[in-house]
Amino acid sequence: MVARRGLGVALTVAGALVPATSAFALWDDRLELFASETVAHDDNVFRISSGLDPTSVLGSPYVADTYHTTSFGLTFDVPVGRQRLVGDYARNYTRYDRYTLLDLNGFDGRALWSWQIGDDLNGQLGYRERLALASLANIQSGLQSTTPDFLTAKEAFFDAAYKLTARWQIRGQANWMEQSNSAAERKVNDIHIETGAFTVSYITPANNQIGVNVTVASARAPNPVLEAGLPIDNSYRQQHLGAVAEWALSGHSRLNLRAGRVTRDYDQLPERNFAGPTFFAGYEWKPTGKLTFTAVAQKDISATEEVNVGFVAFKRFALYPSWQATEKISIDGGFERSDRDYRGDPGLVLGTVAPRTETVRTAALAVSYRPTRAVMINLALRRETRTSSVEFGDYEANIASIGIRLGI
Repeated sequence: MVARRGLGVALTVAGALVPATSAFALWDDRLELFASETVAHDDNVFRISSGLDPTSVLGSPYVADTYHTTSFGLTFDVPVGRQRLVGDYARNYTRYDRYTLLDLNGFDGRALWSWQIGDDLNGQLGYRERLALASLANIQSGLQSTTPDFLTAKEAFFDAAYKLTARWQIRGQANWMEQSNSAAERKVNDIHIETGAFTVSYITPANNQIGVNVTVASARAPNPVLEAGLPIDNSYRQQHLGAVAEWALSGHSRLNLRAGRVTRDYDQLPERNFAGPTFFAGYEWKPTGKLTFTAVAQKDISATEEVNVGFVAFKRFALYPSWQATEKISIDGGFERSDRDYRGDPGLVLGTVAPRTETVRTAALAVSYRPTRAVMINLALRRETRTSSVEFGDYEANIASIGIRLGI
């Protein structure tokens, strides 16, 4: 297989580099050039229900495939006085052994300027752009998506924080996001979102914070969706008012809390409008210097959906353990459950789409081995399951991958 040959070459190069004591330094270690190769096997690429005959959906009895991704890129971290410029850029070439229609030459790049003016004013200015394959787990109008859709996402953001006094701080944020779909039938999900936020916080002598946040967003969907022969505009306005807090409970644990109320109003079919409470609770515990547990509980609505018209009201519970076993070996896990209720689709109001709820569970394990500063080898396992109120909306999938990254 091409994937196995590519990984074999990468492993051979890594073997030659393992005896090295450190990576070559570029620009005093401010710049790194890298190449990586990852081979993955997915036993249910299109997330097909076990109750379906795959031949009737895919035209093939095979639901599994092996693919490899070759990446080349750079990272940089450049301090300039009290300023700092960081970023990365990578070109990714993914090739499937069987389902070559999913092949993609993608990219992912970002740049972030962390700025500081005096002692009281600081912030960030950043931009990110990427091209990637949309999730194949999505269902549109009750049907499993088997058409590849390549997403282009662009995002620019700015935030500034100013200390009014030693205890009070104000922060302003602005964000612009654009998401476009390559598949013609998914163009109705193209969206442009402009967001502004303002936060007032009280800071304790121990650097804990508690405050109030207001966030407003305006979303424009340039391509209307046809439902029952009617063109429906999915543009909306959204507001959120809530409290925020970051609190160190001890030297080994920290709590991050957000709670409030969100409202979303659509330009057409106001029966789709939503209003309800939201919250996020994140707890980090470090019992030792090498072991970390992060727990998350969240209730919210999604900002965007890759395939489905509308939004998802969801509840999420997750646990992420991390163990730095040695200086060269790290082990990370993830366990997550998400209960999802699909809302906002105009078809729900017009009666052309049935209500849909689902529960998604994931479990993941990743092991990283860094024999030298220049080389990192990664092993990963992931299992996904979904139960759904929609017939044949369930699936099970297992993904295993091995990869190597070489940096200079």
